[in-house]
Amino acid sequence: MRALLEFFLKYLDFLYLDPQYRIVDSKTGGERINASLKVQGTDLTWSVVNDRGQMQLSVSPTRLSTSDSWFWISLIRQYVEGHDEIQYLPVVEEIEWARANLDPIARLFSDPSTVEATCDALRALRRANADKTWGPAR
Repeated sequence: MRALLEFFLKYLDFLYLDPQYRIVDSKTGGERINASLKVQGTDLTWSVVNDRGQMQLSVSPTRLSTSDSWFWISLIRQYVEGHDEIQYLPVVEEIEWARANLDPIARLFSDPSTVEATCDALRALRRANADKTWGPAR
């Protein structure tokens, strides 16, 4: 948990310092690895995970908290920028992109009447990316 908290304070200070966000959950196995934080705001809930030393960042609409409504920043970036191919970046670069694009990310999920459709579009894009990489699911 210590490594995750240090990472959070160093790179995700824009969430920590924004009064609309608050830490709502944390988990650890008691080890130095495998820990997570959830940071929730009005429109967005962020998940920051230390998975065996690899930091990961994903986002979900606060209004629609389901297991399949979590999206990697790389997928959000592909959707927002309209790229045909997904581009995975190192987590620190993903965070910098998220910091610079916090408003467009929040707008994706801010309208209750469109949040489900936006999630459906992101799920379809995630599936299309998987199909391009591994072929259609059977």
